[in-house]
Amino acid sequence: MNAIATLLDGIDTSRPLLHQVDMALRKDTDWRSETAKHVASLSVEDLVRLARHDGETPDVDPRVLTVSERDGVGLVRVNLFCRERFFELWRRGTLSPHYHRRSFATRIVKGSYQHLRFDNAGSQDAPQLSCTSREVLKEGSGYGIEWQDYHFVMLPADATVTINAHLPPAVPAKVTAPPPSAETLARLRDDILTALAAEPALPV
Repeated sequence: MNAIATLLDGIDTSRPLLHQVDMALRKDTDWRSETAKHVASLSVEDLVRLARHDGETPDVDPRVLTVSERDGVGLVRVNLFCRERFFELWRRGTLSPHYHRRSFATRIVKGSYQHLRFDNAGSQDAPQLSCTSREVLKEGSGYGIEWQDYHFVMLPADATVTINAHLPPAVPAKVTAPPPSAETLARLRDDILTALAAEPALPV
């Protein structure tokens, strides 16, 4: 089995999970090759089964594909960023600093983007944010983030691909939407494989 399929194996649920998944993603592994191998191995039926965790969110970047799961531990997802899509959604005003309902660790396997972190002097859903860091992250770099922390990914190099290890949800979903269709999932799988096979994206 490849490194993506086994990424969450060996995680000890009696210990803090975020540090463990962050360290798992820091292993000296050819994540680009392993991600391509695993995504290519998934059938449409696999994608549909894994997509039950996802509601389709049409107005955000990146596009997200769940590629592995471990009960009680979490999910592995692959994100595909598109620079043109980012700017289109930015102009529409649908992108902004946000938090996730799952803590997660991420690693860039191809490309780059700018990553911003924020302090929140308000509440979770009525935030008063101040930016505390802004850095350019490139292939091989990554980070872990707790679910309640606000952050923002911007200005991705085209066809940037990341792998994320997500922990179980800390809070319920605000919006329940249907999962993506089989056709949408198959197209996203193919787009991820195309991105991983292409020349590295230009840095931001």
